[in-house]
Amino acid sequence: MKIAIIGCGSMGSMLARHIALMHSVILCDRNKEKGEALAKETKCIFSHSPQQAIEEAEGVILAFKPKDLEAFSQQMGKCFLERHFIISILAGTSLLTLNRYFPQAQIIRGMPNLALTCAKGVMGLTAHLTVDKDIKEKAHSLFEGLGLITWVTEEKLEALSVLTGSAPAFIFVMIEAMIDSGIALGFSSHESKRLVLKTLEGSVELLSLTEKSPTDLKWQITSPGGSTIAGLEVLESRAIRGIIMQTYQASFKKVQSFLVEG
Repeated sequence: MKIAIIGCGSMGSMLARHIALMHSVILCDRNKEKGEALAKETKCIFSHSPQQAIEEAEGVILAFKPKDLEAFSQQMGKCFLERHFIISILAGTSLLTLNRYFPQAQIIRGMPNLALTCAKGVMGLTAHLTVDKDIKEKAHSLFEGLGLITWVTEEKLEALSVLTGSAPAFIFVMIEAMIDSGIALGFSSHESKRLVLKTLEGSVELLSLTEKSPTDLKWQITSPGGSTIAGLEVLESRAIRGIIMQTYQASFKKVQSFLVEG
């Protein structure tokens, strides 16, 4: 396939590096130097003309800022034909809005998270009702090898943006606190980080490979009157579960407020 990527920011660049391993990619960005440098690195084509890039491509990935969508559609909307499929990774931009701007094309929304950059990420996808099965399969294939690729309803895509997109920031705060705790216990920052990350890696792997629930594994570690239950008692007394759930809910409400129905 020939794929045009409009926007060479961090996510657009990452997708270009991946997709270029399997397909012909045309890059387009207002920053000529950045676009040309990425094209040289990935052996892609850089086009100064979005119109030319769209006309030559079968699929087009929109990876610019959502605020630029209206101007882009006014200039390039007529370039999209029935043979085109669009994958938009523009946050807060619904299928309804995209379909109004590009009524001829088949529309797919994608919600990537940062860990795609190390091939351990999540890409949520949702499609307009008019999108053919064949197009969905082509879109899916573009992201294979980057992590978990999952198709959801559009409503769940907004929730997924919190559960997989925002959540790493929450996790990093927790990891930061764990590393600081290790330092307080006498380890150097380097030692503490190494130990904490390996513990997290092992915990996730253990949970992935067993049919046991997190609760089952928690009690497997916890002895009556021991050190683990003493720590768990603090977490429960501070309502850590409620705090975490409220954090996700607050982010989800904000996501919903951003959703643009053009």
